[in-house]
Amino acid sequence: MCCTVPQIVFLLQLAGVATAVKFSVLVGNATVLRGGSVTLPCWLSPTTDAEGMEVRWYLKEYQTPVLLYHNGKLQNATQMEQYQNRTTLVPREPSSSLKQGDVSIRIEDVKLTDVGKFTCYVSSSEHYDSDHVFLKVEEIGASPILSLSKFNDGRINVSCMSTGWQPGPLLQWSLGPQQVLKPGGLRQSRGTGGLVTVQSWVVRPSSESGWISCSVFLPNRKEHLKEARVDVNIELLGVSSWMVAFIILVTLLLAAICALLLYLKKKKGFPMGTAEESNVALIREDVPHGAAEELNALLREEVDFIWCEAPELVYSEDMKSLAVDISVNKDAAPACMAVGKNGKMMRDKHDCDPTDYDLCVLVNPGFTSGQHYWEVGLKRDGTPVKNSWWVGVATDSAVQSMREQKSMPTSGLWCLYSDNKHGVHTKSGSSHYISMASRPEVLGIFLDYDNGRLSFYDTKLKRHLVTIKSNFRETVYPLFNPSKGDKAVLDILSLPVATPLPVAAPEVNSTAATATET
Repeated sequence: MCCTVPQIVFLLQLAGVATAVKFSVLVGNATVLRGGSVTLPCWLSPTTDAEGMEVRWYLKEYQTPVLLYHNGKLQNATQMEQYQNRTTLVPREPSSSLKQGDVSIRIEDVKLTDVGKFTCYVSSSEHYDSDHVFLKVEEIGASPILSLSKFNDGRINVSCMSTGWQPGPLLQWSLGPQQVLKPGGLRQSRGTGGLVTVQSWVVRPSSESGWISCSVFLPNRKEHLKEARVDVNIELLGVSSWMVAFIILVTLLLAAICALLLYLKKKKGFPMGTAEESNVALIREDVPHGAAEELNALLREEVDFIWCEAPELVYSEDMKSLAVDISVNKDAAPACMAVGKNGKMMRDKHDCDPTDYDLCVLVNPGFTSGQHYWEVGLKRDGTPVKNSWWVGVATDSAVQSMREQKSMPTSGLWCLYSDNKHGVHTKSGSSHYISMASRPEVLGIFLDYDNGRLSFYDTKLKRHLVTIKSNFRETVYPLFNPSKGDKAVLDILSLPVATPLPVAAPEVNSTAATATET
């Protein structure tokens, strides 16, 4: 009969010993938040002095321990590399010690990869025993992002998304402080690194008043609850019923695409967490009658919004290697816009009374291909975060149309904009409301012209906010608008530029602007 490695070691120790003093190894499981410290409890019963024993903690490989105590001291020669300087013998209680048989260990700076089954093995020259400790590592995710849109019949669709949880969290809708709402649908999916994204939505009548909240939390950590609220009476910007259904359908489609990408990565050896089942429920009456053909046609043409944490959309410092040097030409700036000497800072003039449409400015260079990145500062030292602004890209003809018509163009404009009353919205043919816990202090903009993506990032939090997808068909220029009445300045940040850029953009074919959106 074959013996295990621990058994062989023990038999060698036991040779020549006539009597045995037996003990049992007792353990308890542990749960901790990522980044914290945790004690894995393990002790001997009855109370037995363990100072002269071998204490070995290991995961899968006995020969490569997480921690090894032998001959009265810690032995580091064979210790797993990822646990060096992170583990030590620490009693589970102040009154306990190694002499009293407490062989617990503490792990510092716990990582998601530490999840698993740890074996506590204790041996003397007379006896040995072991048991397993299961460590769970939890992660508190990001504050939810709410989006608000409207059906033609007046009903309001509120969508909620929160990323970065472990394990999958609970999500709860409520109207006002007390009334719990039943969700129209709920989905959980694993993203990059095995963390969970939760998505849900509710549909409410237009006659309803008050605020709707979406709360996301782990069942045993309600003190870390994340919540976002939105006033259901907020002014919506003409989103049709088919677009609401389209966004819902696209959200599910993108989640499926993300799952496929992550599966392929896992198949190639990318370390991922264990997949959990997804719960998907779609209330059919929420999709307008007769919308199927229109939705199918749209899906064949383009996707408007991307919320999924796909690997290619995650914030990366590498984007800054694609930085462009841009500034406002003071001579070409709108009459009611004040521009700093370096062409980087702007705000509205005190002695003017413009509309917001009058304050849009395009800057060189224009782009017809490639990938480009720039950043905008929305907070300066000693001042609050700027509340009102527009940032994105646009065609020359779209901006000309805005100034002449005093209204949003139907095509040629792709931007994120914020106003003091209603918060942050997207604009790309239709508008989409985004509820955030706080407005970004530094906004990163990444244009991937050839793949038709314009992505926005909160660079301070290193977080992807939203990606607008479109088929760019003509020259687009960086667009800025400091907005009327906001005293804080909009600041184009200077970033190192790897390669020189053309002095001027190619000439714009304004007649093609109406074909930009599909």
